[in-house]
Amino acid sequence: MFVLTIDQQDSRSNADAVPRILDALSPIDTVVPFARTIGDEVQGVLDGPDAVAEAVRRIGIDSGWHIGLGIGEVERPLPETTTEGRGEAFYSARQAVEAAKSAPVHLVVSADPDVVSADADSDHRGLAEAALRLLISTLTELRGHSRGYVGYRLDHPDATQAEIAAEFDVSQQAVSRVLAAGPAEIIAGAEHLARHHLDRLQRALSEGDAHVD
Repeated sequence: MFVLTIDQQDSRSNADAVPRILDALSPIDTVVPFARTIGDEVQGVLDGPDAVAEAVRRIGIDSGWHIGLGIGEVERPLPETTTEGRGEAFYSARQAVEAAKSAPVHLVVSADPDVVSADADSDHRGLAEAALRLLISTLTELRGHSRGYVGYRLDHPDATQAEIAAEFDVSQQAVSRVLAAGPAEIIAGAEHLARHHLDRLQRALSEGDAHVD
């Protein structure tokens, strides 16, 4: 199971961004919905790598968050709210979001030691973290409106540049200048890599001591 915990950066000097990020994360499939936990922190429980990668991308498009991803078991029955959750995934997510405050691009992936030991063939945790950091780093280099164009392209891969421009009420040339540099392709590739390595970690969790290819 995956627990994603995010905390707003510089929350004392910025307006509360929790309602905005909850709206951005609303399309994500969750097993326990994203919700405010305390202060400017948000947490959700997810059970699939696809959902995790998309959620991190949506957080990156919004920008301004410390991101902690915890991987491991959770106590069952699953709680109705994340504040009631217990288990290694929750503990790992707490450690990760705290470490993210001083980590590259403010993102850390932390896994239950039992998952890591089961994943003996390669460092899927570190590779998933690297892929998600590439995703966030690529988005961070873009202006806010440019992140919006990229996000729309990824959510609507068949959309034309003219359709994206109409969605944001800008010129097609403005959209073209952003997309021509290839950020959507870089982010899509980073998402694919993150999903691959998160899937291997999920298999390690479900298979115990079995090797993960």
